[in-house]
Amino acid sequence: MSESRRSIERLEHSVASRIAAGEVIERPVSAAKELLENSLDAGASDIKIILEQGGKASLVVEDNGDGIAYCEMPLAVERYATSKIRTLDDLEYVMTLGYRGEALSSIASVSRFELRSRRRGEDSGGVIRVEGGSLISHSQVPAPQGTRVEIDDLFYNLPARRKFLKAASAELKRIIQVVQDYALVYPKTRFRLSNDGKSLLDLGDAETTDEVLRSIWGDEHRSVHISIGGVGGQVSLWWNNLPGSRRVNVTAFVNGRRVQDPTVRSALNSTGASIYGEWIVMVTIPPEDVDVNIHPAKAEVRFRKSGQVFELVRKGAQRALLDGGGFSGAGTSHAPDFAPPPLVDQLENYIPAPERVKKRPEFFSSTPNEPPQAAVSEKLLFPESDLGPARKYLGQAQGGYLVFDDPRGLILVDAHAAHERILYEDIENSYSGRKIDTQTMISGQELPPVVAAGAVLHREALAGMGFNFKLPGDDGNETDEAMLISVPVLRGLGRLSPMEMLRSAIRGIEEETDPSKRDREVWWRWARTACRDAIKLGASVGVEEAIDLFERLERCRSPYSCPHGRPTTIFLAGEKLKSWFER
Repeated sequence: MSESRRSIERLEHSVASRIAAGEVIERPVSAAKELLENSLDAGASDIKIILEQGGKASLVVEDNGDGIAYCEMPLAVERYATSKIRTLDDLEYVMTLGYRGEALSSIASVSRFELRSRRRGEDSGGVIRVEGGSLISHSQVPAPQGTRVEIDDLFYNLPARRKFLKAASAELKRIIQVVQDYALVYPKTRFRLSNDGKSLLDLGDAETTDEVLRSIWGDEHRSVHISIGGVGGQVSLWWNNLPGSRRVNVTAFVNGRRVQDPTVRSALNSTGASIYGEWIVMVTIPPEDVDVNIHPAKAEVRFRKSGQVFELVRKGAQRALLDGGGFSGAGTSHAPDFAPPPLVDQLENYIPAPERVKKRPEFFSSTPNEPPQAAVSEKLLFPESDLGPARKYLGQAQGGYLVFDDPRGLILVDAHAAHERILYEDIENSYSGRKIDTQTMISGQELPPVVAAGAVLHREALAGMGFNFKLPGDDGNETDEAMLISVPVLRGLGRLSPMEMLRSAIRGIEEETDPSKRDREVWWRWARTACRDAIKLGASVGVEEAIDLFERLERCRSPYSCPHGRPTTIFLAGEKLKSWFER
């Protein structure tokens, strides 16, 4: 036998327990999720999460649930000890969020762990302390009803794992997302979260998910809610079609469990529509039709009748998209149809479809769907010449298109697309590369909990964009309310509310991790959102307004398309007209 070969031996318990812990607890958010699920299973109506350094130094979860009996505390921190299942058959009908009996044991093996609890109906409670998997003490103490778990120095005994943790702000962001997600599916439960002594979230304690969504997405959000039932279960969907969004964020729940499921995402993608934005999908099916025991962290499930779930989600998503304008022709589409009418294409007039843009690169310094580069020298759609009388505005035709008579031919203008381009470049010119002017609000605007959390996390970056706040703990702030007190002053933002500006800025900061590109991501989002203020196609446009609109369009850096890539103008050359009429 080779000297390098080792015999097979059982691992020591201390080694095996840490390997097992690594399957369940990867970072602070893993521990927070497991403890939240335990609190919800215990029937808690009030859950408080207290963090230090985003959970890296300390993570405390307190609840007012059923609690744990003093005599059962040692079992609670043993692996595979649980109150939620008893037999193999119970695995076929799991209705609780937890069931394996691994979470507390795994956490206790990689941290300095303390559990305090008092069972409902009992006069006294108890406390148990564990360090690195070793029991330190277990004693009876007075305690309020419910459970309090404190985790200090997570991974202190696994330095290799600890060094892979992200910055405190990044770990905190993950925990905020988990708390926010569970507040949606358990709206009647109150969730409070603080970090380093600062209150960040106070969600729930509401009757419906829609009420919680107003705290998260804001009162001005334009979400669509659809509930649909059918063979095999029920699905509720919420879609927030974020203006300017280029991503699809899906938060899925199956029987109240937060999961990552490819069936749900595939069903959304199968609708054949633009699904950009935020989706909340809640699937309720009989417990025997879903296998929850396929992932160590319970983050995935397997449907026994996946085709039925797929169809339910797809039909619900299609209804949401129809109501919310996700399909081309129904409101704002993020995937505009560039195909020109056959007659116009046959006449070989300028249509800025993608294939023609490639042939005529001089018209664009960037692709239509990307934010433009810094402004270049002014260029006109149709430069001045000595061809006779000046251009004349003739009126509107075919549902609102503006018609101009130019010495060189006829010009058709999509007023909405043209105005979108103008607003877009107004914002770019006001923002890009310049010091931002700010405007102090007459009376500060209170921030919703989730927005307040973003303001705390990204305060420095937001200050550089012109946002200033009065937050709990600041000098002179005698209340616990987070307030927005000043906003950037940018030409072209029109009726965009301060809260919409702030939400877009926070999303841009969170989605663009490169600080050198963050400003560009934020103003691009503002510009896309501001497009809602553009003239609607079909609206009556006066002569002076039409002429001014065209002149402003001519001064744009990329006048031939709107920010979404749709054409702004079509030119029918006079020489072509003469040839058609055989002149």
